[in-house]
Amino acid sequence: MNKTLKIGLMVIGGLAALFIAACILLVLIVDPNEYKAEISKAVKEQTGRELKFEGDISFNFFPWLGLEVGPMALGNAPGFAPDEMVRINRAEASIRLLPLLSGDVAVGVVVLDGLTLNLAKNKQGVTNWDDLTKSDGSGDKAAEEKPAAESEAKGGQPESLSVEGVEIVNANIVYDDMQAGKKTSVTDLSLVVGAVGDKVRFPFELKFRLKLDDPKIDTNPVLAGLASFDQAAGTIQVDELKFSLLNLELTGLLFAKSKDGALSYSAELKLAKASVRQLMKELGMEAPATADPKVLEALSADLKVNGSDTAVSLENLTVKLDDTTLTAEGSVKNFDKPALSLTANVDAIDADRYLPPKSAKSENEAGQETAPAAKEEPAQEPDLAALRDLDLKAKLTVGKLKVMNLTITEILAQLTARNGVLTAKPLSLKLYDGGFNGQGVLNVTGPVAAWAKSGALTDVQAQGLITDLMGKDMLHGTTNAKYDLKGTGLTPDNIKKSISGTASFAFTDGAVMGVNVAKMLRDGWNKLKGKPAGKDEPAKTDFAELLGSATLTNGYIENKDLLMKSPLLRVTGKGWADLPRNTTDYTAVVTVVGTLEGQDGASLEDLKGLPLPIYVKGDLNDPSIGLDMKAMGEALFKGTFKQGTKGLEQQLKQNILGTPKTGTSGTTSGDAPKTNPLKGLFKKQ
Repeated sequence: MNKTLKIGLMVIGGLAALFIAACILLVLIVDPNEYKAEISKAVKEQTGRELKFEGDISFNFFPWLGLEVGPMALGNAPGFAPDEMVRINRAEASIRLLPLLSGDVAVGVVVLDGLTLNLAKNKQGVTNWDDLTKSDGSGDKAAEEKPAAESEAKGGQPESLSVEGVEIVNANIVYDDMQAGKKTSVTDLSLVVGAVGDKVRFPFELKFRLKLDDPKIDTNPVLAGLASFDQAAGTIQVDELKFSLLNLELTGLLFAKSKDGALSYSAELKLAKASVRQLMKELGMEAPATADPKVLEALSADLKVNGSDTAVSLENLTVKLDDTTLTAEGSVKNFDKPALSLTANVDAIDADRYLPPKSAKSENEAGQETAPAAKEEPAQEPDLAALRDLDLKAKLTVGKLKVMNLTITEILAQLTARNGVLTAKPLSLKLYDGGFNGQGVLNVTGPVAAWAKSGALTDVQAQGLITDLMGKDMLHGTTNAKYDLKGTGLTPDNIKKSISGTASFAFTDGAVMGVNVAKMLRDGWNKLKGKPAGKDEPAKTDFAELLGSATLTNGYIENKDLLMKSPLLRVTGKGWADLPRNTTDYTAVVTVVGTLEGQDGASLEDLKGLPLPIYVKGDLNDPSIGLDMKAMGEALFKGTFKQGTKGLEQQLKQNILGTPKTGTSGTTSGDAPKTNPLKGLFKKQ
C-alpha cells in the first residue's frame, strides 16, 4: 500500500471518528429543551405567530442518530380561526450513522402522529399561509444559483437509499374556502409504508375519510399496493395496485423509468363493474329518468397505455356500459405540436333505452308549450381557433344503433384534421334495405368557418322506416336522394344566408296509407252534383313515382320540376322558398288523368283533366295553405271537360270568378244558388 493511500485512509478514519465523537458530545452535552424558548421567540419575530412546545425534544444515538419531538403547535394567522394552524402529537426521525461512511443513506422509521392542519381562505381571497410564503428576494437569488449547485452536486448522490418505514397516523386536514363558501376535510388519515430499499418490494397503504360540501360527498378512499425501485436502472414499479373511491374500485400496475434524461412509463388498469346510478347518488347528483330503468347499472373498463416525455400510446381501451361495448386505441405524438390518432368501435347500442320515458317527455313538451317565449339573442359564431392547430386522424364504427326506434347498422365515420381543415370522409351507414354515403369539409382557417357537404341516400324502404319512427304504417315506397351543398358560418342565420348547391329526390313504387285521394275527389264531386257519396274503399293512394330537384343560391331555394305520377293522378309543382326572408310561394297542381282501375274503386271519368291548384304562401313558420279556386275555375272553362259539367259553368263562374251570366248587366239572377256549391268540397268526409 503506497504512502498516499495510507494517508487518505487515515484522514477518512479521523474524520469519521471526529464525526462520531461530535454526535456523542451532542447527545450527552446538549439539551435541546433549553432552546425551546429561543426557537419560539425566533418564530414569533419572523412570522408573528406563537410556537408552543408542550412536550420534550430528545436525541438518541447509535446506531441511529435520531430526533423526537413531543406535542407542539403553531398559531394561526391573525383573523383566522381556530387559534392553531398546525398541531402534532409526536414526530420522530432517525438516520443510521455507520452507512454514511460508505456513502449510503439509511433512514429509520419516520413517524408523524396526530397531525392537525387547518387551512383557510377568507372572503377577500387571503389564505392563512400567505404570510409564511412571502419572499424577501433571497429565494430568487437561490433559485438562480440552484442549477449550478445541482450540477456540482450531481456526483454527490448517495450510493443507496433506504427507509425503514413511514408511519403517518391520526392526521386531520381541513380547508375552509370562505370566498367560495365550500369546506373540505380529510380526517383519520393514515399512511403506512413498509421498509423501502433498492430492489426491495415494499407495501404501502393510504386511507382517509373525505368530506366535501359541494358536491355533498362523504367517502373513505383507500390506496394500497406493492412497490419497488431499482436505483441503478432508474425504474419504479407498482403492482397489486388497489384504489377504491365511492363505489368505484380500480386495480392494476404501473411502471416508470427515468434514465439519462429520458422518461418512459406504462400502465394497465381495470375498473370493476359499478353502478353509474349509485355513483351519481354518492356524488350528490340525481340519476336521470330513463325509458329503461335498468340501464346505467353496469359500467366497467380496461385500460392499457404507455408513453414517454414526448408521446403517449393508448394500446387498448375497453369500456362496457350495460349491453354495449366500446373498444378504442390511439396515440398522441409530439406534445409540443400534438398529432392525435384514434380508432373506436361500438358493437351495438340502443340509445332509446337512455332517453327520458315517454311520460316525462310529454310533460316537458307541455311545459315548454305553456312557458312564455324568451327573447332570443342573435347567435354568435363559435370560436374555432383551437381547431386550426388540430392534427387528428380518427375512425369510428358502430355495428348497430337504435335511436328514435330507428335501426341503423354498419356506421362508418372517418375524420381528419390538418392545417385548419376538418374532413369527414367517408360517412356511411345502412338502414331499411338501403344506405347512405356522404362526406363533409369544415374549413376554419378564415374568420368565419366555411363548409361543404354532399351525400346520397339509396334504396331506403319507407314502410319500415316510417312505421318504426312514427309507430304507424303511413307510407310505402323506395327513397333515393342526393345533395351537394356549401356555405359559410355555423349560426342558423348565416347558414340560411349562405347555403348554396343542389338537391334532388326520387320516391318510387309508393303508396300513401290512411287516405284515398280518389275517393275524396269523387265524393266531393258527387256532392257538388247532388249525388250521394260512394261505398267504402281501402284508405290507400298509390303512386308510381314522386320526383323533384332544387337549386339553392344563398338561401334562395327554387324547385321547378316536382312530379308525382299515379294511375289516377298527376301532381306537378314549382315555386320557391327564401330562407333569409323566411317566406315561400309554392304551387302544386293535382290533376285527374285516368280512371280508378287498379285502385279498387269506381270511375272518376267525370273529373278527368280537372286541375286542383294548391298553394303554399307566406311565412315559412306559418304559411297559408289552400286551394287556388280562381286558377281551377279558369282551367274549368277552357273547354277541356265533358258536356256534363257545363251545367255548372255559370254557377262556378259566378261563385269562383264573380262573372255574371250571359245577358245580364251584372246583377244576380233570381235562380242563382244562395250558397257556394264548392263550400265544404274538400273537407274530410
